[in-house]
Amino acid sequence: MKDSPVFELPKIPCRIWDLDVPVVVNESGDEITAYITGQIGEPNLYNELCYMLSTATEKTKVTLHINTPGGIIDSAFMIVSAIKKSRAQVTGVLTGTVASAGTLISMACDELDVTDHLSFMIHNYSGGMAGKGHEMKARQKFTDSHLNDAFKSFYNGFLSTEEMERVIEGTDLWMGTAEVAERWKNRKARHESNT
Repeated sequence: MKDSPVFELPKIPCRIWDLDVPVVVNESGDEITAYITGQIGEPNLYNELCYMLSTATEKTKVTLHINTPGGIIDSAFMIVSAIKKSRAQVTGVLTGTVASAGTLISMACDELDVTDHLSFMIHNYSGGMAGKGHEMKARQKFTDSHLNDAFKSFYNGFLSTEEMERVIEGTDLWMGTAEVAERWKNRKARHESNT
């Protein structure tokens, strides 16, 4: 009996652009371009991107094209963690609508390229849960405290304390290109003056 492979290669050709999160590496390997341009789905969709970020060197330039209505927060947290731990320079190119979990990913980037006609929306978390009453109460109490603290950390220097409180209380904050660019510039300046 012949040795059989552990897995089989796909019989139907697949283009990189057919993937949920296309990741393109240039020939020399020093430029990585990835596209987060749909609803942010399950964490496993971002495994390759997170691996590329974690193995990139200081000489690597990573460009993340971000155009998303948001989605699963755990996936956003995984991407944010990979960006923060990466040795590469990570630039987020914001186009179209960047909302919810997409804004969290944006805040983790080293640089932002804020394109014309951007719609940028920050809001409090949404979701649902199931289980016995006492389990749901315990989880909700933890989730509320945990995510509100996380949001304060992510948006520190981008939102004022008062704006963050309004978001936590349920206000959706919408911003356009000029406002996002100005807030980002001011946040970077404050960060650089503190280091």
